[in-house]
Amino acid sequence: MVRIVVRLVGVLLALAGLSLTVVGVWLALKLGGSGTAVFTTRPAAGQVVLLPPQVLNRVDADVRVTATPADGDRVWMALANPSDAQDVLGDAEHVQVTGVDVRDWLLTTTTVGSGETPMIAAADLWRQTDDAEGPVTLTVEQAQAPETVVVRGLDGGEVDTVTMTVTDKRWFVEAVVAALVGLFLLVAGVVAAWPRRRRTPVPPPVFDDPSAVREEHAAEPAETPAARPAEDPEEVSR
Repeated sequence: MVRIVVRLVGVLLALAGLSLTVVGVWLALKLGGSGTAVFTTRPAAGQVVLLPPQVLNRVDADVRVTATPADGDRVWMALANPSDAQDVLGDAEHVQVTGVDVRDWLLTTTTVGSGETPMIAAADLWRQTDDAEGPVTLTVEQAQAPETVVVRGLDGGEVDTVTMTVTDKRWFVEAVVAALVGLFLLVAGVVAAWPRRRRTPVPPPVFDDPSAVREEHAAEPAETPAARPAEDPEEVSR
């Protein structure tokens, strides 16, 4: 019974170690040595995109937001306090980023509001703005949190992608450590579930020791030759 329980624990330990190793290696390869995570979303045509502080200010590192317009279009991006950005948008329909999906490296979104989009680019409350026909990037510094980023196409243009990039070298180190711990658990589980069978030792062959034979013969008393009979003096004198 004990052996069955040990094997079951070993199998579970090996499976957990295998999963942790695969996830750790996968994350390490995705993040790279710099620990860079990139999440992307493709908003619907004509939609305004809002990235709230619940997403931008959840990490310790700075966050770079990049908006890329469709070919030939212009994209506009601005940075403001969360309350100011919400006041400008009001109940206008827009796409709000709610989090990240690490499995597919996507920004998760939801559609909020149903009204018409006002002329938000004309407002004077934005702390930082930028627009261009190519990609536009703004950096959100955590020292100035909380902050909100708003993205929209200009002159009826469309936003192709919105990307959030975060770099933290500790993530790569943690991924490598997770892979090593998983590998250790995998090996420990395999050893516990499938222990090596102990072979019955075979006694070595016994050979006669020549030295012992010699010692045995040496211990035996030596045979004394039979005493010769005394010679007769008469025969000697003859």
